[in-house]
Amino acid sequence: MAAGHVIVVGLVTLLVGAMLNAAGLRKTALSQPVGLRRDIATAFADPIYDVSHALYIDRLRQGFKSLLGRSSDDQVDTSLPSPTTVPAGPTPTPTTLPPRETFTAAHQLRLWIGGDSLSEVPGDRLIDQAMATGAVGLVGPVDTHISTGLARPEVFNWPFYLEAVLTADMPNAVVLTFGANDDQTLTGDNGGETFGSPQWETEYSRRVGGLFDEITSLPSHPRLFMVGIPPVSNAPRFEGHYTVINSIFSAQAQLRPGRVYYVDTVPVLGTPSGGYQEFAPQLDGTVVQIRTDDGIHVTDAGGDRVAAKILSVMREAFNLQSTATTTTTKAHQAKGHRTAGSPTTTTTTTTAHH
Repeated sequence: MAAGHVIVVGLVTLLVGAMLNAAGLRKTALSQPVGLRRDIATAFADPIYDVSHALYIDRLRQGFKSLLGRSSDDQVDTSLPSPTTVPAGPTPTPTTLPPRETFTAAHQLRLWIGGDSLSEVPGDRLIDQAMATGAVGLVGPVDTHISTGLARPEVFNWPFYLEAVLTADMPNAVVLTFGANDDQTLTGDNGGETFGSPQWETEYSRRVGGLFDEITSLPSHPRLFMVGIPPVSNAPRFEGHYTVINSIFSAQAQLRPGRVYYVDTVPVLGTPSGGYQEFAPQLDGTVVQIRTDDGIHVTDAGGDRVAAKILSVMREAFNLQSTATTTTTKAHQAKGHRTAGSPTTTTTTTTAHH
């Protein structure tokens, strides 16, 4: 073929491929870090998606994704709920809290655990510790979505996802961990605020409060346990960024007493002054490694500490009548989780975000 024909065929092929893959191209463009590169990518991807969708060309990709059970891969939803609990003046001090429901081996608490990569190891250790009481049953394994939070709903929309999953699973308790990837410019509805500005704190607080209210108002009325970000080896990032996010989690939880509980991980993983430590002494005097080499994630020993803290806070919300078992149930093992005390491996992520 003549060179001109080859160029034409190549351009047509690229155009057809872009039309067929338009939804994926748009999702990839939107997932870029906020900045000029993302702006340019979306400027090209959005029109291609609009044409492909209008002409039904993207339906072929949707069909294949559906067959693979991955219909949500290309989904982009930037809407985020607003809080229904709005403070009027100073935070009120509750006089009465909801009664502590009792759970036993015959009437087990349904537990759901999820979040970013920081949720994985503590979540696994919490499964072991909680199910060993005999009063806690598990809805599923730790639901981990790396590098997600509330800052970038086009990458992963937690409120949208949780509403569907928790409505189906009907848990009594939800343990959620994220925020370490949220110290960036906000996107999505009401987005555009840069981290560190008063506008960012206002909008992020709205998103956190909206999520808290959405979860606790679901049909099963679960109690939410929001796990804070632990100290990291990058002290300026923790002190200047993560403490801001943790304070928002704590403040929004205080507005919802008896429904939302903030789990502070700094006392169990940090130094006495709240700083980062990779190794820490145990009660018997031995020293163990509680953080991984990346300075962000936790080892199994660190996960045990976080899990024990979460479980102690859960006991404030629920009456868990322990049977003092030392092994996990068959239902636990059937879901592929290890039993307490069995060999484990630590999963870490080498990316900067979680």
